[in-house]
Amino acid sequence: MKKLFLVSAALAALIAAPALAADLAVKARPYPPPVPVWSWSGFYIGINGGYSVGTDDFTQTLFLAPGTTAASFTNNTIAPKGGLFGGQIGFNWQTGPVVWGVEADAQWARQTATACGSLVCFNETFAGAPGLVLTQATTVYQKLKWFSTARGRIGWANDGALIYITAGGAWAGIDETDTIFLSTPPTQVASFSRTASGVAYGAGIEMRLWAGWTAKVEYLHLDLSGATNTFALLPPVFLAGSTLTTTTGRIRDDIFRVGLNYKFGWGGPVYAAY
Repeated sequence: MKKLFLVSAALAALIAAPALAADLAVKARPYPPPVPVWSWSGFYIGINGGYSVGTDDFTQTLFLAPGTTAASFTNNTIAPKGGLFGGQIGFNWQTGPVVWGVEADAQWARQTATACGSLVCFNETFAGAPGLVLTQATTVYQKLKWFSTARGRIGWANDGALIYITAGGAWAGIDETDTIFLSTPPTQVASFSRTASGVAYGAGIEMRLWAGWTAKVEYLHLDLSGATNTFALLPPVFLAGSTLTTTTGRIRDDIFRVGLNYKFGWGGPVYAAY
């Protein structure tokens, strides 16, 4: 009888053991789930739009035929302005709160303006018209068609906010049309097109929106090279060899824009370990 009781107790313990283990497994408290932590590291691409205002101080010099006077006009400013739209691509590395990065952008722009160049009356001796008094005026039309930059960035991050400064190289496509209006026709027009290079620098703030999306507000200043555009004025109003030289000084452009970026997940949010 005693042996039968011991065998029954042993069987009961064996049967109860798995149920007890299962019960303990269900009641055991799991570790808390990993908490997502935003990181600025990784590759991103985006679009932007805004407005820009340029300033171009230029000098016009009218060279007449040899032995005659020349007129120079130095207090001229043209300010092309207009909207812009484009995109950017870049990569960031984050170490603690410090974020390093590189970014390149390309912009379509429509900055245009027209300014008066010079207005002058002078006496000139032309064949068959001695002592002719000629009134000559000019206008300069300028258009900044596009620009692009390649810059470095460094900033300070506070979770989902990044404040940064940026600097690098810049390039821009510029069209210019110079028109000369004469009291004795004909009016003469010359057009020029060039690519200017220079530097770009500025600052901005970028904020995380959701998932891999961020939005930014940015200011950039472009400081571009100048050029000298020259064309010959035509007889019979001017003697052969007369020219008007338009010298465009340093082109400066102030850009205000907003942008939207998407940061790809392989460099995106990481998870904190417990």
